[in-house]
Amino acid sequence: MITKNFRLNALANQYAAALYHHVKLVNGGEWFTILANGVTIQVNIIGGIAGMRDIVDSYVLEALQQNYPRWENIGCALLGRCVSGITLTEHGSHIWQGMVDDMGNSVGEVQR
Repeated sequence: MITKNFRLNALANQYAAALYHHVKLVNGGEWFTILANGVTIQVNIIGGIAGMRDIVDSYVLEALQQNYPRWENIGCALLGRCVSGITLTEHGSHIWQGMVDDMGNSVGEVQR
């Protein structure tokens, strides 16, 4: 947890839960794939929703924190568009795909 902002934490938890259930539904288990240098790599989610929250913290919240002075306000606005109740929105799916792409690019850089 990188913020003490109650609303942002609640939205990050809600987004992580929606992502976790989406990934499990789509893939049939607690894993997803990334593409690194043309190679498909399976990434296992460790810790269920808490594990997915770690990914949200690393790829959404930390990126906002490092790049925007009012990052918590931006995070609330962004994550508020990612879920509807417990359901992932189209915007939330788009953000997820960006995170998956970033993970693939990061792994691809390490492999070179």
